[in-house]
Amino acid sequence: MIGPSGSGKSTLLMAMAGLERIDSGRLLVGGIDLAQQDEDGLARYRGASVGIVFQSFHLIPNMTALENVAVPLELQGRRDAFARAEQELGLVGLGHRLTHYPSALSGGEQQRVAIARALVAEPAVLFADEPTGNLDETTGRQIADLIFETVRRRGTTLVLVTHDNALAARCGRVVRIHSGIIDGAEPVRSAAE
Repeated sequence: MIGPSGSGKSTLLMAMAGLERIDSGRLLVGGIDLAQQDEDGLARYRGASVGIVFQSFHLIPNMTALENVAVPLELQGRRDAFARAEQELGLVGLGHRLTHYPSALSGGEQQRVAIARALVAEPAVLFADEPTGNLDETTGRQIADLIFETVRRRGTTLVLVTHDNALAARCGRVVRIHSGIIDGAEPVRSAAE
């Protein structure tokens, strides 16, 4: 999703992720009408179906990288939470930084931890709100490559909010939002590409 600041991109993404409620109408994601779900239903939806990556990482500062990534699995009651978290951190190139706290990690490393946390429960959909917005150009490109490669390999649907036209061009479809209204959606490339 692309559009000017304040157009409603992040609000729509947060509603689709089950983090914000809509005022009226229906919001269907994967056949589930999120507008009809109570808080417990939304929590089950988020826990089972979605991963979320934010621009500002949202890591828990007093937890190590390993602990941050294990949190979603611990909330699900998974006994293998730490083993899976360690594996996921290895997949994003941080197997050597398991015991480091967010303050000891670079911005790119923090975003890699956030990506690992979002994907550790193997969600069907990854929502990413300006995931490269707080990073320098080189690190941002590396993070974008990691996200696109990971979702491609896993078959995860990516819903991305960005101001970056080059990043949007890597997506299969671009939805343009202006003043809270979707004013265009077009395929960018074929699925075979």
